[in-house]
Amino acid sequence: MKILLLCTAHNSLSQRLSLTLSETHDVTVEYAISTESTIQAVRLARPHLIICPFLTTLVPKEVYSQYLTLIVHPGPPDDAGPSALDWVLMGDDGTVSNADEIVRDEKWSEDGRSHWGVTVLQAIEEFDAGPVWAFEQFPIDIDDPAVTKSSVYRGTVTRAAVTAVQAAIERIQFAALASVATPTSNGSLPLWDLIGPYLKADSYYRSASVTTQEPFLGGVTRCRPLLKANQRGFDVRRHTARNISRRIRASDSQPGCLSSIFGLNLYLYGGIVEAGEGMATVQAVPGTIIACRDEAVCVATCDGKGIWITHLRRIKRKVDAMLWPKVPAMDLLVELGILDAGKLPRLLAPPPRLFAKASHPTFQDISIEYETLPTQQRISYLSFTFYNGAMSTTQCRRLSSALSSILSTHTESAPLAAVVLGGPSYFSNGVHLNVIEAAADPATESWMNINAINDVVQTLLLDFAVKGITTIAAVRGNAAAGGVALAAACDVVVAGENVVLNPAYRALGLYGSEFHSISYSGRCGDEVARRLLRGMLPISTTEAVKIGLIDAVVSGFGGDLDMAIRAHVRELITSGKRSGEWKDGVDISAAGLSLARASELGEMSKDFWSARSLRYHSRRRDFVRKVKATKTPLRFAAHRRKGEELDEEEEDSFDNIEDFEDRIVNEIKERALRRSLKALGVTETASMTPSRVEVSDKHLGPVFSCYYST
Repeated sequence: MKILLLCTAHNSLSQRLSLTLSETHDVTVEYAISTESTIQAVRLARPHLIICPFLTTLVPKEVYSQYLTLIVHPGPPDDAGPSALDWVLMGDDGTVSNADEIVRDEKWSEDGRSHWGVTVLQAIEEFDAGPVWAFEQFPIDIDDPAVTKSSVYRGTVTRAAVTAVQAAIERIQFAALASVATPTSNGSLPLWDLIGPYLKADSYYRSASVTTQEPFLGGVTRCRPLLKANQRGFDVRRHTARNISRRIRASDSQPGCLSSIFGLNLYLYGGIVEAGEGMATVQAVPGTIIACRDEAVCVATCDGKGIWITHLRRIKRKVDAMLWPKVPAMDLLVELGILDAGKLPRLLAPPPRLFAKASHPTFQDISIEYETLPTQQRISYLSFTFYNGAMSTTQCRRLSSALSSILSTHTESAPLAAVVLGGPSYFSNGVHLNVIEAAADPATESWMNINAINDVVQTLLLDFAVKGITTIAAVRGNAAAGGVALAAACDVVVAGENVVLNPAYRALGLYGSEFHSISYSGRCGDEVARRLLRGMLPISTTEAVKIGLIDAVVSGFGGDLDMAIRAHVRELITSGKRSGEWKDGVDISAAGLSLARASELGEMSKDFWSARSLRYHSRRRDFVRKVKATKTPLRFAAHRRKGEELDEEEEDSFDNIEDFEDRIVNEIKERALRRSLKALGVTETASMTPSRVEVSDKHLGPVFSCYYST
């Protein structure tokens, strides 16, 4: 069946759904940029079915009236509105019918709903009100500190959506078959051609979840309006740490929790409760910054606890062209003069000694645990939980320190068998683009960041290998770019079945580093490694095992996934089987690693400072500041690819500095021409281009002369 995925952006949910459906169907993707482009895409794709896994605009009537169009809504049946997850995570349990009353009188539930769900419904004129083709539900605990809007969306919502969509497709096929009484002359039914908006969904689909066949268990559902930023705020003088945490986590990662707690309006992220007794929070005035740790700040609350704010974002004013980046809270508060840098030393609250896991709720993004097996073999579990999977220069350096701490425990009397890396949510997405974008010199910060993450990978490839310690990447959540390379550099990579991997760097305009030129080739071979980097397509863990990028896939999620990974690690270590065979065909000696690092960084320096750096700096800006895409890449939109037509990034010329320099010079000439014409009062015409009009460039000089002077 030909399926068109129509989405605002190709995000974690749509990527997971695309990978799953592509196993049995022909899937293509279109960004919903405008009504006109959407209608054009449908005409080009001529799909049998349209699915909208992540769509923030209405489907045009010209589309849903002609094609059966399914909307994936992150809520159970009869729940409607654009802020479904926000309302449930804030504490709306459906008992109060009036939404304004809930916000105005703060009639939020004490415990929240026990369950939430995902509904696959048919698009009609009324928003989120069409016939239901499937729904799935799952338990939810809104006071779990790991539960944020983004983590629920990437996790339980995505899994439920995949289950519900697959069920909906089966039911649609059955309905199509039932719509005809006799087969065609050749004895087979033209099944796909029978699918259309006229098919009727059974009313039972609305009342029974796919997996358990139970009705929705989470209470009364409502149609709720958009939950605005100014409705998510809190008063630190009367709201407890628990309530503040809910509001911040329910607003992650968009739009953020708008608050004036620091004296001016800022968007807050994090929301981790501090319940330790060593902070002296009881005596602190609510709203006071009582501690700083690893670039996060802790604010005292009225119930004698504290709340950790990890990141902040300035609000977009009318004079601002784009959104501001999200940056570590402590850094921005110092920059704004709200936090006195001279007072930081007395506010610093160091993490537990040797990265030991804290015994009470607190903010801790790196922790180490040790396990001794019955065979007396020791295993170290290094957990890192970095916001959105991004790893800044500072975070990479702390990760290196944690690895050094682990290495220091390896002695003759207590040898270490293995180190297992990974976190509960994202594994890693590589360098921290928001911190880089906010830096005074983004190119230099990019250089520092890539070298810091390279230091982490080199420690795994060299220092642990020298001591015979097996390195294992436990990929519990999605990974991208340098994060995939970080995992691939380990002897063994074990991943959860629901993980999506994006190994490529080129979409951002980067060559890439993290010793990927060794690990990708060593694991997959040169040709497949090249395809991974050039194709820029997400891959499933099933495909990743087939090509050798990862070694094993385990089932489950959450606590079950963690137990499955630990069981796999124990079996691997006690079996005595040799690990890391992929290294046999590559040079991982100190000299070999140095050569690979120098080669990769040579290309990265061009991405940061040469003429072609324009592509990286502009694409990073657009990504961080949420600039809307103007077209769908051909690698996703197969319906738009004509013959051998390629995306810009797929071309060999994408790496050529000369092409970028020529483009820059032409653009400068064109701007100079337009300024001259405007000054002369001449109306610009289509024939007035730099190729037809001579413009002197003797004063232009070399572009990025600092690069060419080396």
